[in-house]
Amino acid sequence: MQVIAVSSSGSLADRVATVRGVAVAVLLVAAGLALGWLCLATPLVLSFIPYGRPSAIQVASGILVWGFATVLPGAFLILGISRLAAIVDSVVAARPRRVTPHLARALGADHLAAMDLVLPGGRRIHEMVLGPFGIVVLGDVPPRSAARHVGAHWEVRDDRGRWISIEDPVQRASRDAERVRGWIAADDRDFLLRVYAAIVTSDTTIERSPTCAVLTPSALPGWLEALPAQRGLTLQRREHLVEMVRGQAQASAR
Repeated sequence: MQVIAVSSSGSLADRVATVRGVAVAVLLVAAGLALGWLCLATPLVLSFIPYGRPSAIQVASGILVWGFATVLPGAFLILGISRLAAIVDSVVAARPRRVTPHLARALGADHLAAMDLVLPGGRRIHEMVLGPFGIVVLGDVPPRSAARHVGAHWEVRDDRGRWISIEDPVQRASRDAERVRGWIAADDRDFLLRVYAAIVTSDTTIERSPTCAVLTPSALPGWLEALPAQRGLTLQRREHLVEMVRGQAQASAR
């Protein structure tokens, strides 16, 4: 099986936001360490300890300073480390997981896979496989460590640890399949190509829909092989589809 991969490194705004978040987290950790060093390794805090018969103001100021010296460094450290952890989770969630490279050995030479293909109009298709059955669009599912869902409502954690809503992967895969079908039909109106939608995940709580299958990674090769070959998808039409995919992949990489 041939695999066409379009380079996808994320937008400049996403990269800037990640770098800014890491910088803030590092500054918080550094501030916590610096404050801890000032409080423990220098006589700065000891100078606020009242001696003899201190006044009420001296006692209060001493308690306040010691409270800050005890709480503030730890608070900065906790905030910095938690922010770094949230950034790592968000980066992991945003990193697309590929399944088609693992299919290369399982499927024959009459299959073609494309990753990160951008259709006319700007819609990015996570993965799709072209074969005798037509085209299967494979949707992306964020990792369970950085995502949660109740039914069709999905959320992922951003670099600040906040939960933000995202499009349901099952519905997105179905919409992507419709867009691929429309893209092919606009080029050849005399032939209606079959376009399937599926997502590959080990999460057993995700339910399939009438327009999108939900498969485990081990079940995907057998499911693709079981799809019936489409009549009318001649060798000439298949070669034309391959050229369309290659041309769109080159346009997507620009």
